[in-house]
Amino acid sequence: MKRNTEKLKEDLILTGVEEIKQSGIDNLSLRTIAKSCGVTHGTPYRHFESKENYLNVVLKHISTLLDNELVKDMDIKQSAGEQLVQMGLNLINFSKKYPYFFEALFIKFPFKYMKFTENTISDTSDFPGFSKFKHIVLMLRKEENFTNSEAESLLHFWSFISGLAVISGSPMGNELDNVTIQSTIRHMLDIYIKGERK
Repeated sequence: MKRNTEKLKEDLILTGVEEIKQSGIDNLSLRTIAKSCGVTHGTPYRHFESKENYLNVVLKHISTLLDNELVKDMDIKQSAGEQLVQMGLNLINFSKKYPYFFEALFIKFPFKYMKFTENTISDTSDFPGFSKFKHIVLMLRKEENFTNSEAESLLHFWSFISGLAVISGSPMGNELDNVTIQSTIRHMLDIYIKGERK
């Protein structure tokens, strides 16, 4: 019986993931999820207590997928700058491949997962992804001896790369191939690094 309960719970989660993948987070309905899994509309609440808890688990599942995508083809022997270029490309390709996942995690995310302070940006949840990005940016800061605050570097790079991901997912981004994306990120890094050295 316990195994069936765990399987049903997993089915509910995976159905929610698929629902977001196909239709976006705004259209997620626990009633529809329950119907797709062949259970009563109250079943998701028995397993997750609330829609918020359910959504939390589903988004954690999606963010784990992002976490795996972010490190694809990364070579830890390369400079932090080159690793950041690859990670940026991976994020942008994730946004193209899974536009509704990207939207759910970065545009319409219903939970606060970052805390901004004067000195840094902290990952306040157990959603993976940003912490790996932060680690690479901190390595880059050390390699290039940045003098600005950690928070500024994180915000600048995160804004640029996630903004580029938004543009890539729009009709005008259709012409941005991988080479152009990598070149654009490298160019932004060069300008930033030169500015820091003045």
